Amino acid sequence: MDIAFPRIEPAVAPVPFTYGSRRTLPVARIELGGVPRGAAIVLCAAGALERDAGEVMNGLAEKGYESVAVDLSPGTGAVSDRDLLGDVSVLMGLLGERGWSSEQVGLVGYGFGGRTALLAAAEFEVGAAVSVGAPLIRATRPVKTPWLGLFGRQDPAAPPEAVACLRARLRDSPVHTEVVTYPGVARDFRFDAREAQAHAASFDVWQRTVEWLELRVAPRLTAVAQKWQTHTASGAAGPSRV
Repeated sequence: MDIAFPRIEPAVAPVPFTYGSRRTLPVARIELGGVPRGAAIVLCAAGALERDAGEVMNGLAEKGYESVAVDLSPGTGAVSDRDLLGDVSVLMGLLGERGWSSEQVGLVGYGFGGRTALLAAAEFEVGAAVSVGAPLIRATRPVKTPWLGLFGRQDPAAPPEAVACLRARLRDSPVHTEVVTYPGVARDFRFDAREAQAHAASFDVWQRTVEWLELRVAPRLTAVAQKWQTHTASGAAGPSRV
């Protein structure tokens, strides 16, 4: 029997990205009580913060993840890759204020946000990263964070030859990477549930995203587990008896 979780309305407030692109952007947040399993940064597709944030963040909350969400697309201005990485650092800082360390954080990006997640995976070491429908417009470096890429095979911004090149470049990464393509669908297949192929791909994307995070994002310890860890560590460091 399925359990319907009450929907959480994300709190949205402007955040100055002083370290990165020097913009002030609306950031959505969902903070959970108790001991959440982990935290996530949701990097939305261009212009899709209102459309994507609530659905994705609530799905993550059901799995025990707090999250922040933002649309980092340049709009009418110009934003460099270095600016985007600085923006991700600001978001990491927001989660750090909640006590999350880098290995307890996952990145989930869609469209332009998926490309940003791939950039960040090559720059930072966090728990895990997932890119859905990321445009492959520039060469990719090997990544430092376990990365999952999910693409529609009919996406003109990620043609088969670009995906093959991406796979080849990622082989030099010191961490596990995986690339999955879905036949018969383009980039925005998640929003075309009327088509059977798109519906199946959307379901598979979400299952893979959650599994990728749960396998790789380090969980936060409960208070009891922290006490036990401290106890065992102090015991191991204590004087030996002969």
